[in-house]
Amino acid sequence: MKPLRPQTARAHTELLRELIGLERSGQFDVALHELRGVWDNTTEQPNVDNLDAPLTAETYLRCGALIGFLGHIRQIPTAQERSKNLLTEARSLYLELYDPEKIAECENYLALAYWRTGESSEAQTWVEEAQSHGLSEKSHVSLYSYVIHDLILLSQKRFVEVCANFSALEKLFEGKADDFLTGSLYNNFGVAAKNLGNTTAALNALEKARELFSASDNKLQIALAENNLSQLYKAERRFARAHASIDRATGLFKEIKDRTREGFSLDTKALIYFEEGKLAEALKTVDKAIAILGRSENYGYLTETIATKARIQLFSDDFSTATLTLLEAVELAKIRISESAAMNLIREFEQSLKRRNAEKKQPPNKAERTGIASGDLKLILPSSIAHYENYQGVWINNSDLEPFGLSRGSLAIVVSAGVKRGDLIALIELDSDLVSCGFYDADFGIICLEAGGSEPQLFNQADVKILGRIVGVCDAKETIEGAMEVSPLNI
Repeated sequence: MKPLRPQTARAHTELLRELIGLERSGQFDVALHELRGVWDNTTEQPNVDNLDAPLTAETYLRCGALIGFLGHIRQIPTAQERSKNLLTEARSLYLELYDPEKIAECENYLALAYWRTGESSEAQTWVEEAQSHGLSEKSHVSLYSYVIHDLILLSQKRFVEVCANFSALEKLFEGKADDFLTGSLYNNFGVAAKNLGNTTAALNALEKARELFSASDNKLQIALAENNLSQLYKAERRFARAHASIDRATGLFKEIKDRTREGFSLDTKALIYFEEGKLAEALKTVDKAIAILGRSENYGYLTETIATKARIQLFSDDFSTATLTLLEAVELAKIRISESAAMNLIREFEQSLKRRNAEKKQPPNKAERTGIASGDLKLILPSSIAHYENYQGVWINNSDLEPFGLSRGSLAIVVSAGVKRGDLIALIELDSDLVSCGFYDADFGIICLEAGGSEPQLFNQADVKILGRIVGVCDAKETIEGAMEVSPLNI
């Protein structure tokens, strides 16, 4: 039998303390390497010969936690079962020793092991056990329980509860939690706020999480924050930023060899393509995600990604195949997760179907859009704008710009002059020929048009062409000898 690497109880205690730091910084491979001589074969029990009960329990706890994290990242078969077994042994020993904080720590990690396999009800039970011991508010174990509880609520899509608890938890964590725990709290809240449509709060929280994870040098958590930020940018239709964030996340997941989350980041990438209307790219990307996640024990990630594929197929007008794909996700969720998880997938698909049907019923030119005037324009121009060349006419089909002199049914006069921030402009979408008007702003490859009575419109700069600046307006019904008299805009 190989001797233990640490030759004394003191050395072994130092080793176990070192493992906690490596875990918090996401260095799971390094932690496993440090256990050489103690746990050379992770399919067997760690070597605890000659250790007293507290050190034996702590060894089981650290090894159980480590194989759970490492198994999730490396897609190691049955890793979560091994994690549960080691953690259960550790918990039994701590129950005999009656150490409530260590008992709760075991229960925290048991909750995580069940969460990874999509068993959210069991995960909920274990985290509630961990919170039942009346630990000090300063205890990191107690604070970690709140983080894990939010993680479980997110998997159950109980976003309102996560947001409702946040203010109290933020105060509780202040000055007590480390960067990893505080970053995790903000990250969970950011995801919930994003799903509830509170983009400002979500952006602030996710950027704060990324900052804290960077301070703790935890590449895994930095990548998770980037993944969540990309989903937020997607929701705001800031597609260039969304792709940049998810590509950084995927790169970090590859760097740390986290195959499970690499696969799920590709699901996010596919959804960005989906929202852009690039369905072929979306389908290709989601297939890559499913190929990776098919080797994982995280059935929550896998079922969501298969459901993403069903949505893409639905919007590709392949309803029969989309239905079969959805059934695959639903059956897997029923077997591996829960009936409620399966029902959530069905409800989300129904919402996608309603959205698809609504889009098909919409007329080609939406109410808030405009169109380019056809034929030769005969204009009577005031001297203030007569020096411009290359005039175009754009019909105004809504009342959003009425306070600025552009009423519904009027003809806006556009010139191909230089455009700067704050100018009232017209642009055309290259794939649909739809024209939009508004006050111009741009940053990071995204163009924003704002008007008085509607939400700002966001466009990927590569997908549009700026027609020019709006300098005048006229009423097409009022002509003088067949020509329209143009009034300058005073804005």
